Amino acid sequence: MTTELYKKHRPKKFSEVIGQEEAVKTLRAMYRKKVFPHTLLFSGPSGCGKTTLARIVKNLLKCNDTDFVELDAATHRGIEMVRSIQKQVGLSPMCGDCRIWLIDECQQLSSDAQGAFLKLLEDTPEHVYFLLATTDPQKLKKTIRTRSTEIVVKALGFAALVDLLNDVKT
Repeated sequence: MTTELYKKHRPKKFSEVIGQEEAVKTLRAMYRKKVFPHTLLFSGPSGCGKTTLARIVKNLLKCNDTDFVELDAATHRGIEMVRSIQKQVGLSPMCGDCRIWLIDECQQLSSDAQGAFLKLLEDTPEHVYFLLATTDPQKLKKTIRTRSTEIVVKALGFAALVDLLNDVKT
């Protein structure tokens, strides 16, 4: 069975990330200073590493797979998805140190879902983290953006792309 290249070569730790030095530096500094925010908003163009960085944060925060939920807001974009999360945030982690929800393509959340999500962001339990990923942060309500710490993930430059290709070759 062949593993897809993007899965085989996806970074698992910050030291493996290429071309996102500023984002990695910021995330490491927050963790080192023990000032990790409960809502991170990863923004940037498609394919630049937003979801990969969020998954590395999951491991950094010692979140077990059973306490990690990854949702695609392009598919689950309504208020019912937010209500489902609201029912679960008060539960303690089953195996790890925290519970994390990664909401990919969060700009796709409906207006009602974004409104309902605000309360979660304001009163996030100590053991819960929200990792939001978007290609278009301007489509999010301003109140969501102001309650999040934004990590800008940039498109990879030519040199970074060459490094990645060389890594795949070896």
